Amino acid sequence: MTGTADRSTATPAAAPAAHAPPAILPLAGQRVDRTVVIQLRMALACIVVAVGGGALAALHYLPSVSTWLNAQAVTLTRMRPLHTTFATLWIFGGSLAVMYHWLSTHHGGLDRGDRRRFWFHTACWLVAGGGIFVTLAAGIFSGREYIDFHPIFSGVLLAGWCAFAWTFCKRLRHGFWAQPIYLWFWAIGTLYFALTFVEGHAWLLPSVFENPVRDLQLQWKSCGTLVGSFNFLMYGSLAYVGEKLSGDRKYAQSPTAFWLFGVGCLNSFTNYAHHTYHLPQTPTVKWIAFVVSMIEVVILWKVMLDLGRMVRKGRPERFCGRAGWLVAAKWWTGAMLLLSIVISVPNWNSVIHGTQAIVAHAMGTTIGIDTLVLLGTASWLIAEAGGQAVSARLDGALQRHSIRWIAWVLAVLVAWLLAAGATHGWHRYLGESTPDWVVGSRFVLPVFGGVLGAWLLLVAIRFLRLLRAG
Repeated sequence: MTGTADRSTATPAAAPAAHAPPAILPLAGQRVDRTVVIQLRMALACIVVAVGGGALAALHYLPSVSTWLNAQAVTLTRMRPLHTTFATLWIFGGSLAVMYHWLSTHHGGLDRGDRRRFWFHTACWLVAGGGIFVTLAAGIFSGREYIDFHPIFSGVLLAGWCAFAWTFCKRLRHGFWAQPIYLWFWAIGTLYFALTFVEGHAWLLPSVFENPVRDLQLQWKSCGTLVGSFNFLMYGSLAYVGEKLSGDRKYAQSPTAFWLFGVGCLNSFTNYAHHTYHLPQTPTVKWIAFVVSMIEVVILWKVMLDLGRMVRKGRPERFCGRAGWLVAAKWWTGAMLLLSIVISVPNWNSVIHGTQAIVAHAMGTTIGIDTLVLLGTASWLIAEAGGQAVSARLDGALQRHSIRWIAWVLAVLVAWLLAAGATHGWHRYLGESTPDWVVGSRFVLPVFGGVLGAWLLLVAIRFLRLLRAG
């Protein structure tokens, strides 16, 4: 199994001898293709838009400010989808930058057709991104979760995705079954996205739109698979960069990695039930969704621990020590494991569903896990692209402070959202009004959310500058 995977790489020297210790891979800016840099720049730009939209949405928690913003047509219904859409695009885009690093360094790199398709899908995504930004800001949206923009831009996004999928999937002719786990993650994630994106637009069919229960079932099922698709792309990116940092290629073909893959596939088709407890469905469906989701998070937690130990043996402190992005993501994975167990129990979910507690889980996973992992992979790509000079600038006190501030401010924010959501849900269950302290502490979201957004902006802008310097 390992031998076949070794033969598929473009540079045999990249595979260390079986008897040799894990190699410390050198930085070499010349090896990073232009497509990687362009894709990473677009992904980081999405952070800027997502933070801006999120900051304006959070200000609506202040009644007087909300009144003024509404008078300026900066409504919550416009800002929230702007925030969620570009946050999702950041996760997809950050993962694709890592995938293009693999595409450009294996099987002879990118040929002329690959580059034409890259520029085609880049043009599609820039046009769609610009159109989505303008139309959402103007109040034109579909009202659907995660795909709240006009369906015309969905066609443009999907056309670009098909071009990318062509470039990636044609590499699978070199072999699939014996490949490292990150190729499995990327392959299924690429196909998952196409499936969920098409299914997410089933509401355009009259037979679905006119049946509210069916509409909600399909909407949340497609949303669950959408999250599964970008999780798979992120998992693959984590495994790939972890392999590069450690120099150890064995873990990417270990039983643990494939257990995460298998359970993740199953979870992508069952986790929607967490959001449909209020719809007609048997308790068996609910408990299958709960058990499978918990198994996936437990395995992910073990993978993060294992990769951390591997990386510490083969790479400098900036990527694996106390200040590392991936280390912070490891601890957030553990915290979100505990939270997932609590909010997924059907009886407890019925109490906190639709409250700030669900927002806490969403923020904890998308920022604490996905974003921290992808900022870690982005820092590796930037170091590879810029060489030793940029690497020295990247590894400093500013990065350590950024990781620390983002982690702790996010912890405060998630803790308040959990407390406020659980309190609000319990009093709603009892038929009582929300306690005054919940209403009076709403300033926590815009204040701490603003601090969190400022640090994310600082990191994104700094990464963009370092990419230009490289």
